[in-house]
Amino acid sequence: MTKLQKILFVIVACLSVCMMTICFSLYRAIYVDPNEVVIQYKMIKDKKIPDEMKDVSIAYFTDLEYGAFENKGRVDRLFKKLNDLHADIFIFGGDLLAENYTVSEETDMIARLSAIDAPLGKFAVLGEQDLINEERLQQVNDIYHQAQFEVLNNTNRLITNRSSQGIELIGLYPDPNMEQALTGIGDQTYNLLVSHYADPFLDDSLKGHSIALGIAGNSHGTQIMYPIYGGYRKWPGNEKLNRADGAKLSFPYMISSGTGCIKVNARLNSKPEIIYLVFSR
Repeated sequence: MTKLQKILFVIVACLSVCMMTICFSLYRAIYVDPNEVVIQYKMIKDKKIPDEMKDVSIAYFTDLEYGAFENKGRVDRLFKKLNDLHADIFIFGGDLLAENYTVSEETDMIARLSAIDAPLGKFAVLGEQDLINEERLQQVNDIYHQAQFEVLNNTNRLITNRSSQGIELIGLYPDPNMEQALTGIGDQTYNLLVSHYADPFLDDSLKGHSIALGIAGNSHGTQIMYPIYGGYRKWPGNEKLNRADGAKLSFPYMISSGTGCIKVNARLNSKPEIIYLVFSR
C-alpha cells in the first residue's frame, strides 16, 4: 500500500466513523431518548426543614406538551413512573398541552392527573402554552380544578405534614409579580420557589428573601444538545438561565429538561426527566 493509499484509507475510515456516529445519534434522538424518562434524585438537607417534614418527598415534572408529539403511549409510560414514585407532594411546572393541540381527550388527562396520589397536595404553575388564548387557559384551569390541583399564580402556600410548621411553596406566573408572590414569606421557613421560566430567578428583589431552592423548566434542556457546540436554540424565558448558561445566585436552582418535545419530535443528550426531592435535616 502506497503512502497516498494509506492517507486515503485513514480519511475514508474517519468519514465512515463520523457517518456511523451521526446515524446512531439521529436514531437515538428520534426513536430512543424521547421515550426514556429519567428520574433525577436529590436529597434536600436544611435546618429550616421542620422535623415533621423529614422524609417528605416531592415529584416535579414540567413541559408535558401533550398533543402532536406526546402521544398516549408516551404519556401513559410517564404517568406510570410518576405514580410509582409515591411522592407526598406533586408539582407540575407548566405547559400541559401543545400549542396547536385541539383538546379532544380532556377527560383522559383529568383521569391521569386525578389518579396521582399526593397526600400533602398537588400544585401547578402556568406556562406560555397554557396562555395562548382565553379558551386554552380555561381548558387548562378546568383540567386542574377537576383533578384537584391548586394553581399558584404569583402566590404562596404553606405545606405541612400533621403540624403547624412546614415549607413554603411559592409559585410564579409567567409574568411574575414578585411582591405579590413573596407576600408573607419569612426567613425562618424553607422557601421553595417554582417558576415555568428560569430567567425570573435573576430578579433583584429575590436577593432580599430567603429562597432555599428554585425550580424551573421551559428550556427542554435545549432538547437537542450537540457535543462541544451545545444547545441548538434558547427559548424565551430561559435566555439567560438555561442548561448551557447559568449564573451564581443567592440561592441554588434546578432547570428541568421537561418531559415533552416541542417544534421537533427529537431529543439528543437531553432525556425527559422527573425531579424527585426528599427532605432531610
